[in-house]
Amino acid sequence: MPTDKLQKFLVKQGSNPQQSVQHFLIGLVLFLIGVGLIYLGIDQPTFVQILGLTVICISFVFAVRGYIGIVANRIAFFRHQAKLNRDKYKNIK
Repeated sequence: MPTDKLQKFLVKQGSNPQQSVQHFLIGLVLFLIGVGLIYLGIDQPTFVQILGLTVICISFVFAVRGYIGIVANRIAFFRHQAKLNRDKYKNIK
């Protein structure tokens, strides 16, 4: 059971790693779509490039949210394992 505030925060953020990966991949795909819109907007009206920049900003939010969840999950796991190892091998100095 998490006892410190950092561990509680990490467990809360990384509680659903599948959803975090899904958010990260959605952000990646949206980023590629936004870059494509900017590239295609070279010969189109400026609105297309502005739409591309908007899609990139939205993709950034999705990707960061997913990445934070993935990293929080891994850090929480390593912190938990370190605590278990300290308790298990506390007699060794």
